[in-house]
Amino acid sequence: MTSTDILKVSFEFSSKIGVRELPWLKSTKESNVKGLYVVGDLADAPIIKVAINQGYEIAETVIAELKADGPAPPGVLDVVVIGAGPAGIGAALALKASGLSYVLLEKERPFNTIQNFPKAKFIFSEPRSIESKGNFWFDDAQKETLVERWDEAISEKGLVLHQPEEVTDVKKQESHFVVETAMGENGRHLEHKTLEGYAGDAGATNAYKARRVILAIGRRGSVNKLNVKGEDKEKVAYNLKDPDDHAGHNLLIVGGGDSAVEAAISCAKAGAHVTMSYRGETFSRAKKKNQDDLTALADAGKVKVLLGTVPLEVLDDKVVLKKGDQTIDVKNDDVIVLIGTKLPSGFLKKIGLRMDGAFTWQRVSWILTFACMTYLFYVLKAKRGFWPFGADDPLSMIPPLLKANFGWRAVDASFWGSLIYTTLILSFGMRAYRKYPSVTQKRRYISLMVFQSVFLFGIPEILAPFIMSQPWKIYAVTVPWPLSIWSVIEGPTWSGHTSGVGIAWMVVGAVASFVLVPLYVRKNGIRFCSYLCGCGGLAETVGDFWRHLAPRGVTSYKAEWAGKVIFLAAIPTTLLIINDSWSVFQAAQLTNVKTFAQAWYGLIVDFWLASVVGVAFYPYLGNRVWCRFFCPLRAYMEVLSKWFSKITIKADDKCIGCGECTKQCQMGIDVQKFAQRRVDMDNTNSACIQCGICVAVCPMEVLSIGERGTAPLTPKAPKKVGKPLPILS
Repeated sequence: MTSTDILKVSFEFSSKIGVRELPWLKSTKESNVKGLYVVGDLADAPIIKVAINQGYEIAETVIAELKADGPAPPGVLDVVVIGAGPAGIGAALALKASGLSYVLLEKERPFNTIQNFPKAKFIFSEPRSIESKGNFWFDDAQKETLVERWDEAISEKGLVLHQPEEVTDVKKQESHFVVETAMGENGRHLEHKTLEGYAGDAGATNAYKARRVILAIGRRGSVNKLNVKGEDKEKVAYNLKDPDDHAGHNLLIVGGGDSAVEAAISCAKAGAHVTMSYRGETFSRAKKKNQDDLTALADAGKVKVLLGTVPLEVLDDKVVLKKGDQTIDVKNDDVIVLIGTKLPSGFLKKIGLRMDGAFTWQRVSWILTFACMTYLFYVLKAKRGFWPFGADDPLSMIPPLLKANFGWRAVDASFWGSLIYTTLILSFGMRAYRKYPSVTQKRRYISLMVFQSVFLFGIPEILAPFIMSQPWKIYAVTVPWPLSIWSVIEGPTWSGHTSGVGIAWMVVGAVASFVLVPLYVRKNGIRFCSYLCGCGGLAETVGDFWRHLAPRGVTSYKAEWAGKVIFLAAIPTTLLIINDSWSVFQAAQLTNVKTFAQAWYGLIVDFWLASVVGVAFYPYLGNRVWCRFFCPLRAYMEVLSKWFSKITIKADDKCIGCGECTKQCQMGIDVQKFAQRRVDMDNTNSACIQCGICVAVCPMEVLSIGERGTAPLTPKAPKKVGKPLPILS
């Protein structure tokens, strides 16, 4: 194991863990190469129906641009579409209807990924609420029926399709692209008239000029291989075509995902003598139903499972596996390797596409600029005498300029900062409200905007000053302890009458923190963070741009303990300050300790972590840095939620592993794993704040919010979910 491998194992803290790597794209799906658009699986549309529609819609955008530009020059096509999968066919349908010139290039067969599905695999036409555009038939059916109907539709609609013709390069010139290709064997040329200069013989090369290019090649550039001796033997395959081909054969299947497990199940049922080799100790990546079916076959002796093994060498009559320090010989006639596919990174880099999250100078500049703006904003809002606003600093004149007296109250930078904060939540909240069609999400954003504008600004900053000398104490109810340790400390002055140490108000703060919060958590889990909280309001609105950057991996989950540490630190800090307020003890050292604790907690937690770091890292580590890793209130509510909350995220059995739920989870949870295993996701096994975004973005409607029930719960989630399959020898 290399030092790099050790680092990967020991430090897993990245937004790229557990999600698909994708190119950087604009909202129009145009890449960083002007005029080159990306659609389909490579543009985050892994669902067949969604991909068809996305290809159609982006093609319509391109058509509108080209018609506005006028006709193409002689010898130049309007559009070249690369890839005849669902998205590419969708784009071709729109282009055909528009009358613009185009060609659709496919290096193998139309719908090649679907063609490689196992025999008789049933495909669902989810989501039901969406109709396929371009009048292209798609309904629930077996693979063979779909492919047959779609091949007929391609011919009937007269799509300009060249296959098998592989695109080898896409070069951008001043006014157009040059798409270079190479023909494969048995090429077909389906169109009404031949393109000038087109060569259709195997091995021939072509070059197409086009004003626009739509890339619809998907993510499966090539299959992952074992890279062991003998892997090039004829008996080794990388997909399952027909389970009946292996009937009566000794078959070794290598892999542990759904594809491998489903292949083992179908081949065993077809009469093959199946052995499975997987490097893991459980089939945790596979769906629960597939795990259960495989377990049943293993228990019946129809599938032999060798976990914790990796192939060492492929021989004519066997494969040598390694398990620890031992080797195992597995006799076989056929080998199927199903260990995933690789992104066509080399091709994407060659044609100049930039991947999402790449550190360009523009992104680095934006991250630093945003961090600087955040720091300056919070220095003013928190009224800290830090550079550049300190007494002898360059901008020392600004804090006094922000002071004003309205008669009913005097204001300073803190007031204007709160006003700007509220304005940001309202403006970006409306954007998020329009972005998510889910009724639940719309209600959630309304809740965030109303709570911020009324209870976190309107009442404490506008109305309360008319009747209170310390209106900020209203926050004792809306910003409960330990998010604000001042919520249970120091009472207000009511209409000129001092309440002394503020017993009544301390009781109000204590009731909010220790009675209302637990009652809320009982029914709603940690939804306070995503429905009511001011920090969460900014994260869910302004920070919505960067929710997909939340780090994932073992190290990131361990780092969530920082919030519990701050929660524990809040307890003695609060007690020390209360001790001084009540004057129970007069020892000078306690007062000194109290002063130190108060200053330390306010500076480190309230200013640096909650404000500056929590927001400044949005463009780098996602929108929940403060909430997830440092917020003591979330840590407090998580403890309560583990004990008695009812809320959970549930999953049905239709997960296709697209990863959209994991990608959009702002708390960095690998939601897809929970969905595939059909394990309820709650605060016994995750830092979920029940925002419901994973439910809203799931294209298969797999996830839903429900109740955990009344069964006793384990305080800690098991490290491995699902029944492990037996290791057979």
